[in-house]
Amino acid sequence: MGDIVLLDEQTINKIAAGEVVDRPASIVKELVENSIDAKATSVSVEIKKGGISYIKITDNGTGFKSDDIELAFERHATSKIRKEEDLQKITSMGFRGEALASVAAISKVTLTTKNINEEIGRKVRVEGGNVISNQEVPSVTGTTIEIFDVFYNVPARFKFLKKDYTEAGYIEDVMTRLALSYPNVSFKYINNGKTVLQTSGTGNLHDTIYDVFGKEIYNAVIPIDYETGDMKVFGMLGKPVISRSTRIHQYTFLNNRYIRDKTISSAIDRACEEKFAISKHAFIVCNIYMNPALIDVNVHPAKLEVKFADEAKIFETVYHAVRGAIENDNAKTSPFTIAREEIKAKEIIGDTQDKKIEQITKDLINNGVIPTKEEKKYNFESATQKLYQQPKAEPVQINSLIESLNDKIGNINEEILEDSTQERMEYKVENTFEQAKFEVESYEETKIDKVDNVYKYVGHLFDTYIIIQMKDKMYFVDQHAAHERYLFEQIKEAYYAKDRQTQMLLIPLLIGLSTKEMNIVKDNVDMLENAGFILEEFGENSYKISGVPNIGYNIDHKSMFKDMITELSTSEKTERQEKEHRFLATLACKAAVKGGMKLDVEEQKRLVDNMINLDNPFTCPHGRPTAVPMTRYEIERKFMRK
Repeated sequence: MGDIVLLDEQTINKIAAGEVVDRPASIVKELVENSIDAKATSVSVEIKKGGISYIKITDNGTGFKSDDIELAFERHATSKIRKEEDLQKITSMGFRGEALASVAAISKVTLTTKNINEEIGRKVRVEGGNVISNQEVPSVTGTTIEIFDVFYNVPARFKFLKKDYTEAGYIEDVMTRLALSYPNVSFKYINNGKTVLQTSGTGNLHDTIYDVFGKEIYNAVIPIDYETGDMKVFGMLGKPVISRSTRIHQYTFLNNRYIRDKTISSAIDRACEEKFAISKHAFIVCNIYMNPALIDVNVHPAKLEVKFADEAKIFETVYHAVRGAIENDNAKTSPFTIAREEIKAKEIIGDTQDKKIEQITKDLINNGVIPTKEEKKYNFESATQKLYQQPKAEPVQINSLIESLNDKIGNINEEILEDSTQERMEYKVENTFEQAKFEVESYEETKIDKVDNVYKYVGHLFDTYIIIQMKDKMYFVDQHAAHERYLFEQIKEAYYAKDRQTQMLLIPLLIGLSTKEMNIVKDNVDMLENAGFILEEFGENSYKISGVPNIGYNIDHKSMFKDMITELSTSEKTERQEKEHRFLATLACKAAVKGGMKLDVEEQKRLVDNMINLDNPFTCPHGRPTAVPMTRYEIERKFMRK
């Protein structure tokens, strides 16, 4: 007799259950997803002892049809798909038909439900996969599932469960993800009688973030809303102040399904480069909507992994969505961007004014309002009427000028009634029109300055922060962070253009290094030389430096070189691009003015002006903000004026 046998149904069910249900949190995930598929708008989850002894899930969905209840506890019984082709267009959360069967195989289950189209409900009890009872009961529309004694009949799995509070924490993570994925559903999570999580279900993701994470994160997120072709990305991105050293607060969803994907994570990281501190990860809730036919969610039993038909397109779409959100926020909040936009606006206004002034002058001359040098006499009454008929032009300065001329003509008309001396009146009108022509033509000399008056310099605080005012906000500019960013952009441009900016030393530096440090320099000598260092080995454990990057004065070049080696040693295993970024950022940091260093007013203004001209002035290359705002409202609140 052979050794291979067919396993009995009960053993098969327990093995299958192990793939789908590995802890109480898995039960909650699978069953709440079923509630969502049943179009529930309210879902409540209650647990005791980490969900090991008791889980209760209540929803107001459509409910089970009475004929489907017992069948629902069979393996691969589902209402979500019918044939193989349906796997190519899955839009529901569940589709395998394994959840209820798996839960019932390793616990005791009581299900009470009433279908929306039926008059009476039903209550079913299942233990270890066997239906114990099935009876009619009065019930409201929806479903309530109670699970008792998880893994009571699978002791091998039971002993691997964590402590109660740990298992409860896993369930909270599941509920958090579901709440963020479905802001239109009101969720409630109760642990040992205490409400841990409750969302309003308004459909507004921002409201849900407040419900889940509180005011601090609610106030520090910006919207993501991007659409291209057949893909859309929607969500919220946290500002650097709430970034973390891990991805604990990164929630990525695909058609509302929580997933983990390296391509999406890489796109988010790349989009956040230079906005967030090195080794920090952004808070993000990102939901990607796309054609289900272009993805495969049938990869893993837990459905956390997916396959994309075009990973490059996913990366590009997510990158542009996140990057666009950052740039939109920068345009609204950074004083440097606001100033640059105001300068552009003034340039447009200036150009428009120039054209309008030129046209108005021509019109006034052509219509006889302003006489040419060749004209000696004209009908001043007709001219007056024509001036009154001139259209009101923009901007306001032109309006004021025309109104002023109108007033002058009006005064002359009043004098005409009192004085019949035609010759004197003609002389007065002619002089008035000559003055008008002079005022219009000289207006070009007083047009708005395109650079000055964009911001108001206020002062210097603690020899570290430059204070400027723009409209109703005051900004504190960190002189070190700002100068570091400015130098970084210059150094980076020269580095990648291979335009070495080297300052030769009158007396070369001799630097002793350890064997490890010598090897680091040898491995990265091209990077050091591209940055402007001129160096050569000098003996077994030292380097001679005869040229250094021309990036500033009063720099301790020996200390700077040592810091370069330290930075290169800590980023040995990182990608080349990130390694170069860190290297150049350290160079800029060492050369930038420091906090506490006194700058004269002109130096401070020049630094602010330089930042205004940068495309990316928002943070230093290590991710610290270059400027922080304080609104007039905030100041007046402190003085209790508001």
